[in-house]
Amino acid sequence: MPFDEYVEWALYDTEIGYYTREKQRVGKNKDSDFFTSTSLHSSVWGKLLIEASCSLIKQGEPADYVFVEIAAEPEKNSLGDLPHPFKASQTIRLGEPLNIPENSIVFSNEWLDAQPFKRYRFNPTIKNWNEIGVTMKEGIWTEVALPCVLQNEDVTLAFPKDLNRKYTIDWPTGAEASLNNLVKETWQGLFITFDYGLNKERIFSDFPDGTGRSYSHHQMDNDILEQPGSKDITCHVCWNQLQENLANNKFTNINLQSQESFFMKYASNKIQKIIENKDTKQEEIGSLKELIHPLHLGQKFQVLHGWRK
Repeated sequence: MPFDEYVEWALYDTEIGYYTREKQRVGKNKDSDFFTSTSLHSSVWGKLLIEASCSLIKQGEPADYVFVEIAAEPEKNSLGDLPHPFKASQTIRLGEPLNIPENSIVFSNEWLDAQPFKRYRFNPTIKNWNEIGVTMKEGIWTEVALPCVLQNEDVTLAFPKDLNRKYTIDWPTGAEASLNNLVKETWQGLFITFDYGLNKERIFSDFPDGTGRSYSHHQMDNDILEQPGSKDITCHVCWNQLQENLANNKFTNINLQSQESFFMKYASNKIQKIIENKDTKQEEIGSLKELIHPLHLGQKFQVLHGWRK
């Protein structure tokens, strides 16, 4: 099967899928597999997110918009019980339809990197890209070049052809398709997504083994085909493609910046209040530092946002 079909099966199959099974995936304890911004002190994350969202509204008031979070973990969301100025809050979870109110603030955190991706490998001898698939050999999942009739060559049209070595590109086709599906709807307002990604120039030159990897019990490895359904599988999104997608769907004020820069620019007042409040707990200060410090999550994640009216 094509590589992206394997990834989709391993992540979302109703029987063995990593994201469909009952399991604690996110957190800092030994039973989880990875942690992210939302798994830190939830009230600090939520307060910064509310402040930044309000700062980015270009028309009207926060009370005119519904805050919509996509792909939150079961029984959780970023705003929690925090008071907020929005018209309402809504959470769309795995398998639920994308029913976005007409005026919305649509937010996601590490949603796009959790989508299937295709894998391509360059043959320097014949200067050609081959799409990689997955097959079962003697009970073991193994990579194999797809037959020509199954290859999607359109994806490789923009790939470099002058390489002098073997090179692997994990192309986030699922992230592009998911964003397309979201923004083709007629809602208007603000889109914000937090994720980790690269521009295409770096994907084409700095990662010869691809960016695909898997996570289990806070350990990263590149053996994506091992124990499907038991590990998270991900790859870096391509920011150029996503920015172009937003622009093609009438979004303006499109911006990409680090998580640190985003919160320092759009939630600086809230950060100052948290720090200066004598009732703020040390745990909250620690969470704030981890969210914005460049050596922690501040530079690990980027934020893409845009406005449509």
